[in-house]
Amino acid sequence: MVMIDANIILRIILKDNQEMVDASLDFIKNNNVFIKNEILAEVIYTSVKFYKMDKSEICEFISILIDDERIITESKELILCALNLFKIRSLDFVDCLLYAYNKIFGYKIFTFDKKLNKLLDK
Repeated sequence: MVMIDANIILRIILKDNQEMVDASLDFIKNNNVFIKNEILAEVIYTSVKFYKMDKSEICEFISILIDDERIITESKELILCALNLFKIRSLDFVDCLLYAYNKIFGYKIFTFDKKLNKLLDK
């Protein structure tokens, strides 16, 4: 198993360098890859903030990506929960991950973020 970084995923999403897109897709097709939550957060942040992608579009792509049997994540359930919240709320993806950690694993979250606290109190 090999861990991939955000640039591999971003090349596939952005299709801005066909040689790198092909190499990235080929690598994923032929290997089991591990994607950390931090990498997904970087992909989402970069694609939404810098490349102005639609939140729903990037969430759909990530959902399809992690559904691939060759993709291993820390918790698909956690990521899907965070993605679903990210699509409908005005929160950063990392805050959505924190919410998901609370709802799925019962982790207590201490934050001064008012929007996140409001959700956690429900």
